[in-house]
Amino acid sequence: MNRKGQALVEFVLILPVFLFLIFAVYDFGMIFNKKNKLENNSSDIIELYRNGKTLDDIVPLYPELEITITSDNNYNEIKVSDKVKIITPGLNRIMGNPYIVEVKRYIPNE
Repeated sequence: MNRKGQALVEFVLILPVFLFLIFAVYDFGMIFNKKNKLENNSSDIIELYRNGKTLDDIVPLYPELEITITSDNNYNEIKVSDKVKIITPGLNRIMGNPYIVEVKRYIPNE
């Protein structure tokens, strides 16, 4: 019985699953990292907005982000979003490529 051939076949069968998991962990880490950065940026953007800055004043400070501010009678919605490129084959078809990460905050009208 040839043990080296058996080990090679087992390795070839397990390798794609292992690589998929490694790349998926990397992608989800990038998504969570981007979400954390957007949370921090949204806090800064809210402070700027509360201090009287308009959307036209805020957008040049964060050129890599997409920032929108919408208002209704009681609340202002501040939405900050950015894109993450998914590198895992197959996962990019499921989640979309690029994956859009967004953070929404609601602050009362003053």
